[in-house]
Amino acid sequence: MQDLRLVALAAVLTAWWTISALNQFHSGAWMRRVRRHIPLELIPLWTFFAPNPARADSRLVWREEHSSKWGNWRELHFGFASAGGRWLANPELILNKAVSDLVGSLLSLPKEDRSVLLSSAYLTLLSIVLAQPRPAGCSSLQFAVVRTSAGPFDRRVEVAYLSEAHEVADPIPHVC
Repeated sequence: MQDLRLVALAAVLTAWWTISALNQFHSGAWMRRVRRHIPLELIPLWTFFAPNPARADSRLVWREEHSSKWGNWRELHFGFASAGGRWLANPELILNKAVSDLVGSLLSLPKEDRSVLLSSAYLTLLSIVLAQPRPAGCSSLQFAVVRTSAGPFDRRVEVAYLSEAHEVADPIPHVC
């Protein structure tokens, strides 16, 4: 009796998985009829890129001022876990996603209004940049959001947001 229940459960889950996989391809009228007869919307339809797919990547960059001269821009990226363990756990992906969400929040705010400087997105991005190691003698820092997109024939880079310069009172020693 117990084996029969296990076989029935396996058959139901196999059918559900097969119908769910077919549903991702919008298989037409017959799939709509199948979905209509299954209660509680139990057949998922994943639309990762709908309705507005991302057409550009946003990157957080920053630079430091030393002796009244600005240094080169550096990109903030937390990296990824090793390829062998990435499928199991990738905590760096959470940090990169958090920065991506903060950048999205910052870009949705009106740029003309100085109240942006008090927004949680701006202050969090500033604190992330301030936490990065920097050499002694750094007097100010500034961050920017840069958007990159690839067209059919060219790659476009635009500065989507440029922060104010912020004085740094207590530099964090550079770690080599």
